[in-house]
Parts: sequence; structure tokens; C-alpha cells
Amino acid sequence: KQWYQRRVRGHCLVAHCDPQHPDIYDKIMPTLSDFSKYLKEYVITASSISSEDYDAHYQASYVVKVLIKIAKLGDMSDEAGRKALILVTKYIIIEAEITVQSIERLVELYCVAEDDEQARIKTVASVINDVRNPLEGATQFDLNSIESCEKNDPVTMIRCLTMVSGLIQNVKCDVAFDPTLSVLLENVVMSGVVSQNEIVRHLSIKALGLSCILSKTLARKYLVFFLQVVLVDNYAEILETSLKVIFDLFLVFGIDTFEEDEEKKEEDKEENGDLAEEDEEDISVSLTERMDATSLETSADKEKGSSEQETFANKIIERFKEFLDDEILRGVAAEGIAKLMYNGRLVDPQLFSRLLILWYNPTTEDDPLRHCLGMFFSTFGADKPESLEVVEQAFFPTLETICDAPHTSPLQEINPANVAELMLSLLRGFHHEQIAIKMCNEILIRPSSSYGRCLVKALQQCNVVTWQQSNVKLVLSLTQQILEEVELASTKKSLNSFIVKLNSLITKPLEDKEDKENSSPPPQNSQTSSVKSTESAGKTAKRKALFATPSQPLDLLDNIT
Repeated sequence: KQWYQRRVRGHCLVAHCDPQHPDIYDKIMPTLSDFSKYLKEYVITASSISSEDYDAHYQASYVVKVLIKIAKLGDMSDEAGRKALILVTKYIIIEAEITVQSIERLVELYCVAEDDEQARIKTVASVINDVRNPLEGATQFDLNSIESCEKNDPVTMIRCLTMVSGLIQNVKCDVAFDPTLSVLLENVVMSGVVSQNEIVRHLSIKALGLSCILSKTLARKYLVFFLQVVLVDNYAEILETSLKVIFDLFLVFGIDTFEEDEEKKEEDKEENGDLAEEDEEDISVSLTERMDATSLETSADKEKGSSEQETFANKIIERFKEFLDDEILRGVAAEGIAKLMYNGRLVDPQLFSRLLILWYNPTTEDDPLRHCLGMFFSTFGADKPESLEVVEQAFFPTLETICDAPHTSPLQEINPANVAELMLSLLRGFHHEQIAIKMCNEILIRPSSSYGRCLVKALQQCNVVTWQQSNVKLVLSLTQQILEEVELASTKKSLNSFIVKLNSLITKPLEDKEDKENSSPPPQNSQTSSVKSTESAGKTAKRKALFATPSQPLDLLDNIT
């Protein structure tokens, strides 16, 4: 019944905009005041159902969820109905026994009903105050009263933190400079960060992360804290959420924002005044006592010692590499790195190589991150010079890592020729000349190795049609030298085939060329036909290369290309 009502309501909203049916919405749907009354009555009834009756309790929770979604479609221009909905929402959050998910949806519903952002903040803060201080019965948010809160049991904290997260997701102001949000952050969120209850701690981390996304000041202040949580906490959901926050902060503000610059720190202190300096010291002490907070220094930094000072970005990149080796964090780390690289926030060939090997690694065949990486590789490098440089620099280290992997390594199951084909397709014909010259030099160094044989196969996949004559002749000369060094018949056959292709591109003498031009159609039409043929061949090669996955092709790539 509730599902049907929701579908009818959605249909009526569409029909409401149809000039042929101007009154259908008002005729079928109840007023917002009546619906708010029904929502309140049903929630009160559902709250009386025992949690031991699992089926009835689950059904009631689902109906409440659907009713909240229906209420969001109501006519918010009805001032009386909107006020009634706000009062009902506050009552349900404070008085009713509802799930955490329902609380979050109710806060979102309230934010839809209340279009004034400051009114939202103060009302939700007042509700949180009432939940934590039920004996006070306060109707207005009081900074002094919330500071004196003593009700910090897990159930209460979970309700309050859920409301804080729902509120922050529906405001746009800087949390650091809004007095009400600052008090909520200080007294509700930060008190939950040091809780021994994993759920409370997780919700606190989430709320703090959402606050930092809205405030560069808070982001720079708490970034190291999130890194510490990832390094020392034992709760999987907290680790994943903290790492997601780190990537989101880098994605929103950029890694350069967090460079450890003393001058910037001094400027921030002067601009922001005494923004919770005492609380920051208290939090640091409590964190040290609870989880032995560690520094950002990585194992690579320790080996290099103090002789070489590394930038903050380099330290972060080293951490990212460690996260890719962690089974719990690998999926989040891979997705975060892919997003940073795709949006130009991070440029690092080594990380690109790690992602590529991770995608082809047979151990991740059933991992959901395959879908994310497939999307990333299918679009990365298009019309972005920086991305093309990353692919070019990652080309040889990636193939060398796969070819030189130990016999016991799962990388031995990867076909390096497929990897090379994918990287060449990502370059879309650019940089192929320089890569081919480098490949020839690499082959001459190790002509009989598996790495050398892999590069011989990759040579044939290069788009040689647009090469300059000088580069064609150079690669031809190097290929002929390689032919004298290799021993395998199959390798010789591949090289001979490539030599024939190169010889066909070498320009004939000038007189023959002039005769051909005189007897041929107009140059413009011929060139146009050649370009179209080249583009068609390039698209075919690109599509074929993207299908070169370790086991079976991803249908996703076919749809994209």
C-alpha cells in the first residue's frame, strides 16, 4: 500500500506540471498537514512494536522510511502544512523510538521543509540539546546548556551524531565560523571521537569529515588526525571512512593546500584567532593516551634519514602505496587515487602503474574495485597532456614489474602484451614514436628476456602511420640490430613483419613522388581519405586494446567506447 501511494504521489507531481491536469495533484493527495498527522500517528504505533518481533518491526521500519520519502514530495508552499511537518519531525526525533536510518531521513526531511539555513542549524541544535538534556525541556538552543551536557551514553550519542551528520550535509556555510555549528562540533562530535564505542567513534569521524569538507580551516587542522586514525584504529568501518575523508579533502582542496608551510600556519592563526586552540591540545593528549598517535614518517623516510627533506605530497604518495597493499583499505585507496588522478589533483606514474597492475592482478578478479578501475582506464588520458605523460612514464616500469615477477607471484598469470596494448591505446597515437625508440633500446639491453620479447610484441602495436621520416628510419635501423641479437624464431618473425611495415612508410625518391602526384587525384581528397582511414583504424585498435583484460573483457568498456 505504501509503495503504491509513493508511486502515485510521484506520478501526480509530474502531472502537476501538466497544464492539461492542473488539479490532479490536489484532488488525489492529502494536504501536508493531514499527512504530517498521519505520519506522527503511524510512527507512534510503530514504536510500540517489540524489536523481538523481527518481521513486524522490520515492516514498520520500512513503512516509516517510505512515508518520510512521500512527505518530501509534499507541497512546501503550504505554510501551515510546512510548519506542521516541522513540528512533527521534531517530535518524532525526540520522543519516538526509531532507527538511526530513520533519524537521518527525518533530518533531511526537515531541511527540505525549512528553507532558511540558519533556522535549520538552530532548530536541529535545539533538538540535539533536548535529546541530551531531556529534563531541561529547552525549546531554544542555548550554548551554555549544551556545554553542561552529561548524557553521553552510546544510544544518545548515536542519535545526536546522526542528526549532526544529516544537518552538515544540508548546509553550505563554513562550519569553523558558524558559532552554533562550532559548539556542536566541539561538544558533540569531538566528545565522540575519543569514545570506546566503535559505532559512536565511527559516526564522530564521519561528522568531523563532513565538517572538514565545508571548511578549509578545519581540513588543514584535522588532516593529520585522520591519517593517524587510519594507521592505528582497528575497526574496519572507521578505517575506511577516515581514508575516504582524506581522499575527499584532497579532491576538494588539493594536496598543495596541506603542504607543511610554517608561514601559512602563522597566517591562519592570525586570520582565525584562537579557534579552539585549547581544545586542540586536549584532543591531542587524549588521542595520544588512547591510541599512541604516530607521525607521518614512512618507512621510506626512515631509510633516507634527515639528509633529504621530502615534501608533504611525497609522504602522502608513499602512504597511498602502503594503503594499496592493505587488504582492508585497498578498494578505498584504489578508488580514491583514481579519482585524484582523473581530476588532475595527483600526477604520479608509480601510482598509475600500481593501479594498472592491480586491475590485471588475477587476485582482484571478483573485487568490486575492478568496475571503478575499468571506468578510470577507459577515460584516462583523453586530451590531457599531463595524463599522457603519466602513461608514458609508467609504460616501462609496469611491463618490467610484470615480466620480472617471481614464479610464485600471481602476476605471472598476466599477459604483459595485453597491458602494453592498453597503455598504447590510452596514448591514442601520441608519444608512440618516442616510446618505440625507447622500446628498441630496452630490447637491445635484454634481447632474450621475457621483458624483451614483450616489448617486441608491443612494437607492432604502435601507430606508425603518422611518424616522421627520421623516426621511421631510426626505428628501422634499431629493429634490424635487434633482429641480429634475438634467437627465437617467433620473435624474428614478428620483427621481420614490423620491418616490412616500416619499409612501406619510407618516402620514395622525389621524381617518383612528383609523378605519382601528377597522376593521382587532388591532394586534398586523398589526404582526407587517408585521414579518415587512419582514424577508423585507430578507433578499431583502441576498442580492441581496451578489451585486453586478464581473463574476460569488461562489458562496461564496450558501452563506454
